[in-house]
Amino acid sequence: MKVRTSVRILRGPLDMAPLVDVILLLLIFFLLTSSFVFQPGIVVDPPTPGQSKGGVNDTRYVITATAGLTPQIFFNDRATDLAKLRVELARIARSEPRGVVVIRADRELRHGVVAQILDAVVQNGLSAVLASRSASSTP
Repeated sequence: MKVRTSVRILRGPLDMAPLVDVILLLLIFFLLTSSFVFQPGIVVDPPTPGQSKGGVNDTRYVITATAGLTPQIFFNDRATDLAKLRVELARIARSEPRGVVVIRADRELRHGVVAQILDAVVQNGLSAVLASRSASSTP
């Protein structure tokens, strides 16, 4: 007994909608399962350096000071004031006497604020490095 089938192979354009759906689902899957590391942003325009060279490779303590109507001070990207900063630096000096602190100050910041921050670092016996941008970069 012979069975007849009525199925025919269609030779026409390929439907792209299911292919696009699968690609978008894969893209969404990879975006949701991947981990992105975003650096917190505090906009600082440091001054250009003179002839000084050098820097700190492994820095755990960064003080950022921004200019404005009221200067803002950040310690490791957390907003603080000068009194709290002195307490935090004293705690660091007790636990790590040879610690290094990087000071990133805005170019427009008053010199007195930078001097107060530098004084707080030095009074606690820590080393300070003043960060600046490279001479070749322009704003």
